[in-house]
Amino acid sequence: MKTIERSRASEDAPCLSAHEMAALVLLCHAPIDSRMETPDVVALQKAGLAELIESEVGEFRFAITRQGNAVLRALGALNDRR
Repeated sequence: MKTIERSRASEDAPCLSAHEMAALVLLCHAPIDSRMETPDVVALQKAGLAELIESEVGEFRFAITRQGNAVLRALGALNDRR
């Protein structure tokens, strides 16, 4: 039987549910108010794909991170126009 070697990249890649992927796409288009905290957004934050940011007026919002953008880019979910 042939042994398949797993790459390090696949071990580090987060495994996202469909709901988490949808939340990631929403975050890509606009930050989400921190009061709208859902288990999906919390999971994205724990995976390093979303972060809590403070606006100029002191409101906190969830926004996509560079790593979150990289995940969407790898999946072809981002337009090249961005």
